[in-house]
Amino acid sequence: MIVAIIIDYMNTVTFRLLEVFKCVVETGSITAASHALSLSQPTVSLQLKKLSEIYDITLLETHHGSIALTDAGRAVYECATSVMESQRSLQNHIHALKGQKAGTFKIAVVSTAKYIVPQILKTFCKEYPDIYVQVKVGNSSQIEARMAEQQDDLYIVGNVPDDLEIEVTPFMQNPLKVVAPLDYSGPNHCHLSALVEQTFLLREEGSNTFNLFNRYCEQNNILLKDVLIIESNEAIQLAVHSGIGVSVLSEHTLVQTDKHRVQELNIIDFPLVSQWYAVSVVSRPSNGVLSAFKSHLQIVGQQQITQA
Repeated sequence: MIVAIIIDYMNTVTFRLLEVFKCVVETGSITAASHALSLSQPTVSLQLKKLSEIYDITLLETHHGSIALTDAGRAVYECATSVMESQRSLQNHIHALKGQKAGTFKIAVVSTAKYIVPQILKTFCKEYPDIYVQVKVGNSSQIEARMAEQQDDLYIVGNVPDDLEIEVTPFMQNPLKVVAPLDYSGPNHCHLSALVEQTFLLREEGSNTFNLFNRYCEQNNILLKDVLIIESNEAIQLAVHSGIGVSVLSEHTLVQTDKHRVQELNIIDFPLVSQWYAVSVVSRPSNGVLSAFKSHLQIVGQQQITQA
């Protein structure tokens, strides 16, 4: 009987096994997962082997050095994700019943918003030291995909999808400015139409910056002659500094990076002003932390208006 109990225990899928498996899938390697979980690589490998033995089927395959999920592995990953999320929701719900602002809070932000998030989190975490905040950064399509899958408690975006049942709260302005190399000697103190011969370095289609700027050009019948798409604000700023062309960048990007790499042009109608939005999915279980964070965002946004 004792032997049977031990064998049964050894063949039980534990929370830790699922956590390790999920981490390996999301980080893309055993090495990265071992760093993320503060475990040795042999320990991570042993956990993966144990999980495969329990189900008696291959869960992961390696192709040219990268990890790929088998059909069984995908099912286990989906289960692990669901289990982790249920555990997190339960923990947050218990904290809420106790009247505590504690637990894990997951935020996903578009890449440009990463320049405003640190200062927001600094003051929020100081006020609520028992909240563990996780932040994911991605481009617009990646964040929208996470939103559709309800992977996070809150999303900070510049574009709001219209095909999801969500709650949207605007909280801060996002001014876009035209910038040029430091040695730029082309048109300035003019309308954007005077710059159509310049090479424009723009973010990818679908990003808030691209959409707002493109809409402005369409409304004013401006047709740019040469456009280069670069999917990184830092890379765009470096390219402008190198003299490749001019660009449109968020003021938040310029403030938080080395703005002396480029010069701001004085263009009529600019800066174009859009909004940052806090978005939550209605069907995802809420908690007191979400409400507290949304209130904090409103305060931060109001402070920006007051200081402007």
